[in-house]
This record gives sequence, C-alpha cells and structure tokens, in this order.
Amino acid sequence: MSKIYVMAPFTEAQTEQLKQLASAYQDELFFSPGKLSMSGLGAALSGEKEPVSLSEVDAVIGNVPAKRLQEASAKEVLRLSWMQLNSSGADAYVKEGILPAGTVLTSATGAYGVGIAEYMVCMLLNMMKKVPAYLEDQKKHLWTDEGMVTTPFGKRVLVVGCGNIGMEFAGRMRAFGCTLVGIRRREGKCPEEFDEMHTLPELGEEAAKADVIALCLPGTPETFHLFDRELLSSCREGAYLINVGRGNVIDNRALAEEAIASRFSGIWLDVCEEEPLPVNDPLYGLQNLLLTPHITGGFHLDLTLQNIFDISMHNYRAFHGEGDYISVVDRSTGYCR
Repeated sequence: MSKIYVMAPFTEAQTEQLKQLASAYQDELFFSPGKLSMSGLGAALSGEKEPVSLSEVDAVIGNVPAKRLQEASAKEVLRLSWMQLNSSGADAYVKEGILPAGTVLTSATGAYGVGIAEYMVCMLLNMMKKVPAYLEDQKKHLWTDEGMVTTPFGKRVLVVGCGNIGMEFAGRMRAFGCTLVGIRRREGKCPEEFDEMHTLPELGEEAAKADVIALCLPGTPETFHLFDRELLSSCREGAYLINVGRGNVIDNRALAEEAIASRFSGIWLDVCEEEPLPVNDPLYGLQNLLLTPHITGGFHLDLTLQNIFDISMHNYRAFHGEGDYISVVDRSTGYCR
C-alpha cells in the first residue's frame, strides 16, 4: 500500500475515478486542504493542518510548492518515488535539493497545447486587426476608423520552442497561409507542421527575417534572457512578438525600453519575469503591448484539466508497474525526454 498526496484541482467526477483506482491498488489518498487557483501554478494552502507529512508519502499528484519540498528534504529523508506535476513547466523542481535523486518527475506536457495555441492565435489576430484600439474607442464613445490592418497570410512565423504548444500553434497558423519556421535544440526531421526547422545557433538570423516571433520555451539556464537587448534589437522592424513560455526568456527590462519596444508592431506577454507584475513596472506603459496575467496555461479550459487528469491516471498506473511513464522530465535539462 502506498500513500499518495493529491494537490491537483480535479473535478468531483475525476476525483471519484482517482479514488476508485487507488482502492484497486489499496493505496491511501490524502487531499490538500488548500484550494488551487485557476492559474494552476500552485496551491494556496488554507490555515488547516496538512493531512500528511511529505516525509510519509510515496507519490505526489499536483504542484506541491518547491519551497515546501526543499524544507521537508532539509529536515528528513523523503521517500518520494514519483511526482506528477499539473504544470508543463518543471523548472522549479529540477533544482538541486528539491526532490530526492531517485524520484521520477513527470509533468503535464501535452495537456496545454490546444488551449494555449488558441490564445496565441486570438491575441495575434487582435493585434493585427487593431482590436485594442477599437475597444478604447468604444470606451470613449468614438466612432473612429483606425486605418490599415495586416493579415497573417503570407507572413513568416518563427516558433521558438517546438514542443506540444509550439506544434499546436504552428498547425493553426498554417491554415492562415503562413510560412512556418521552427527553432529547437537538436537537429532532426522537420515536422509536417513546419516549412523549415533550425537550431538555436541560427536564432539570430531567423529572428531578423520573421514577421511573427512566438516564444514557447521552458525556463532553463540555457533559455534565461535568450532574447536579450542585442537579440531584441536585431528582430525585424514591424514584427509581432508573443511569449507564452517563461517570462525570463525575454529580458523584460530591455523590452521596456522605448527604442526596443517601438521596433515591434505589437507585443503580447502572458508571462513576465516577475509575477504578479508590480503596479509601477514600465511594461504597463508600452502602447503596443498587451498583457495577460499568465492565464493561458491555467485551468480555464475543461479540456486542459481533462488532459492533465488523463496524464496523471496513466502515470499512476505506471507507478504501479502497468506500462511506462509519459511526460518524464529530464532533471538535467528541465525538458521532457
């Protein structure tokens, strides 16, 4: 019998299915007393006492805050064999001292692609068609023609990070008649969603040619400030820049500089280096910038939560020797294997 700590925000029906499977394995489930926010980035624990100590559990389903794992590890040896995240990003959990060396870490990679890709298309079209300007006119009771707009048709779209999210976005943009160019870590066969595929050493050259630059990267030492002042300054004049990966992929301070920001026809950030973004942050003042509070990867879409549940159930069975784990995180890189 294993002890499983559940911190994922499953529905009542999903929780009942989980309980039935646990009963079949004669496992004991412990549910977090806290309520997880719609963002899905971590649980906000209530003042209630936790139902079980982390040192006593064999597996965790959900994003127990990395700080709590670190504190527990410092006090006593954890026997944690498997941890299933409800996020696709695992950067907080691959740092030394967070998890025992033998813990299998699995993420929800593959769960968020549809929801995030739809947001990406939506926000790109909003910028291209000047929807924010018309919303401002409406607030002011103005009947104003805001002039020329643009189209994704025929545009060169650079997708930096070609995992599940990047692939889903590329597939949707292909329907608009775009040229799809990808950037990934390793060389390999070009997927059918793309017209071209390149590696990181070619990023600067490709960014200078792209009409749209979409960042779908995890947070790793290699991606930190990948888009620094120099690279941002070399992006094609008039391009559109969107980031749905990790906020620190872009040097936010450099982006906030008018000389750099003004190069872009539009910028959309769903992620920032500091979250929540401070009220006095200069990013708020950029006229060509749209901000959303890290909501594309949350649980606002039922399909996303169902995907997370399906991955968790698959890996729960793998924990008991039924098949192989999926979405396994390589703790040396932060990427899924």
